[in-house]
Amino acid sequence: MSDGEKSRLGEFSARLESDDIDVVRGALDDYQSAQADTRWGVDNPYWPLAGEVRFAARDLLRQPPSGHSHASALTMMWHLAEDEDAAVIADALEGAPDAEVREMALLAAGAALARGEEPNRRLLTLITAMVLDEGLGVRDRRYAMQAVDDLELPEVEDLLVRLTESSERELQVYATGCLAAPLRLRAHRDRVTRLAKSWPEDAGWEAEHIRRQALEGFHSTYWKDTELADPVLRTAHDELMFPLSDEGCLRAFATLLRSEDPVAVGIALDHYESSEGLRHVLEDEERVETYLPEVLARAREVLRRPMSPAEVSALNMIGARHTEPGDADLLLDVLLRTDSDAVRAEAIWMAYGVLDEAEVKDERLVAALGDLIFAPSLDFYGTKETAIRVLADSLGADADDVLLRALREGEPKVQAHAAYYLVRTGGMDRHRAILEEVAESWGDRPPHRPWGQDPVELIFGKPHSVHWEGHRLADPELHRAHRRLRAATVDESYHRALRTLLESDDQAAVGIALDHWWSPHGTVKRGGEEAREPERALVLDRIREVLRQPPSPAELSGMYGPEAKHLSALSALHLVAAEEPSLLAEVVAAAASDHVRERIFDVVEAVFNDAEDTDLRLVEALGKVACDANTPLHGRVRALALLDESPGTNSVDALVRATRCPEIEVQAAAAWGLMWDEVIEDHRPLLEELSASWPVEDAPWEVIRVREMLDAAEE
Repeated sequence: MSDGEKSRLGEFSARLESDDIDVVRGALDDYQSAQADTRWGVDNPYWPLAGEVRFAARDLLRQPPSGHSHASALTMMWHLAEDEDAAVIADALEGAPDAEVREMALLAAGAALARGEEPNRRLLTLITAMVLDEGLGVRDRRYAMQAVDDLELPEVEDLLVRLTESSERELQVYATGCLAAPLRLRAHRDRVTRLAKSWPEDAGWEAEHIRRQALEGFHSTYWKDTELADPVLRTAHDELMFPLSDEGCLRAFATLLRSEDPVAVGIALDHYESSEGLRHVLEDEERVETYLPEVLARAREVLRRPMSPAEVSALNMIGARHTEPGDADLLLDVLLRTDSDAVRAEAIWMAYGVLDEAEVKDERLVAALGDLIFAPSLDFYGTKETAIRVLADSLGADADDVLLRALREGEPKVQAHAAYYLVRTGGMDRHRAILEEVAESWGDRPPHRPWGQDPVELIFGKPHSVHWEGHRLADPELHRAHRRLRAATVDESYHRALRTLLESDDQAAVGIALDHWWSPHGTVKRGGEEAREPERALVLDRIREVLRQPPSPAELSGMYGPEAKHLSALSALHLVAAEEPSLLAEVVAAAASDHVRERIFDVVEAVFNDAEDTDLRLVEALGKVACDANTPLHGRVRALALLDESPGTNSVDALVRATRCPEIEVQAAAAWGLMWDEVIEDHRPLLEELSASWPVEDAPWEVIRVREMLDAAEE
């Protein structure tokens, strides 16, 4: 443990021992916050002091509540309580002053009761009384039941039974759901079935879930629509789904597994493999493992029988986890004879286990999977897609031959997945030319995105751009330059490509170049801040030009439409504005439209927020906008608001000039900008003259504030 960690723990421990309740409560809250952060994969730095935290929480509960002290302490008890804390939690529950403390006390009670060999009778009695108290709301009674519903106690089971007879359907459904748990269902299936059938169809998701558990159970994975013909096997199947004991369940399982009915065998294999099957309904899950050798032997026996209906279950049972080297022959036979998509899909996954574990890969199995990729009659999903993945993951670079063939000859989706896995296994260094050739044939919209990844970006690099995603530059030279920008490195060829785009007459090319220059994922990611410098002057020129021009054609950008060109320039402007006040002043004065000017004003505001003084050129530009009768009124008022917010006093003259405009809104906004302690007295006559000329009613808000401040100053 480092000295810093020791120091932090020592300080935290001192807070826990403080005589100030608020200090202790704050420490408990900090522990809770740190504990909540563990869901993101980080450790709780205070965990070594968990015992001290628990003792501090217990001490708080012994004192009268102060603010949220009991809620904080009970939150800790929810996480840390032991059986011995049950008494103090019972006191807190009994004396809970509000719903928040009561709910936290119930959570803490559940933790304490769960950790005790014998339940604290007083605490259990308090909770039972709350559950049965019809004077409490349904929500409170349900919270109380949740504190104990997992306890395997006869009195808890009796309480659940009583609650199933409640007139409140929400409580009835909740309690029935608790009785529908596998082990409790053994004793209460008739009751659960009766209640589940009595509820209306719209009784909610909990009711629907209970119906599936109590009335349907887990039939199987692959045989849901199949009814066993033999009555003995049907009885065994029912006992497997709804067992009355572990022994009876395992007997029923063995009956199905050892039968000569392939469907019964398939059902048994499904119950062994599925998390909803045997392990879900048995009290002692470990007993399942003793059957594994017999189950695997039975599954392989099924695969040796031509066209056995149970083979899909057998393949799923063996899967990739339980394969043996000799399984390759079984899989080859299955793949050769089957016409079932489900069987084929499970066989492919089983093949992954065979290939992944083998030091020497079975070429016959590799070839068989490769043939699936090119079979025109087979589905892409579940067959071709999975075969590509299995070959790539199990063979790595040794899968290049089949993936390259898929890249050249496969259907478009197959090409996309082959490209994805070639790149993932390092194939860009081995096969760059063919990958780029195929990616070029797709344009900038790949036929498929494996695992959400764009294979074009994986091959050429990213970003494409920010505001022009999906646009392909028609000019071959510009297209080559764009491709160079997307590569991962910066050298002279990168800068040459950037200049080519910036100097072109193609609006999208210029926008793409500006995006790469300003975006943190573009130039700077490849070469650092210094990589922006060679083209900086050219970028500034393009910003000036673009922001004077009309919008770009909407069809050039699928996402941003006609705003794309201006957005690229504005984003670049935002990056340089603080260091280029003359450029900012120029674009304020020469904005192509009111919309563009508003966005430039946003940049100005950001610059002012971080500046200590205001450049006079920018003040002059804003002042001209404020006084320009051809500019919409809201734009003029916004310019004055920026002058008002500008750091320093350089904007005073511009504000004074604006007070001479005829529009009351402009006058008032300008006057408000002069209402500073250092300025107001210098311009009082002007301000009072304006105030006297303004109307009393329906005046802008600035008028009211200016008058209030003038009056206050006189007093």
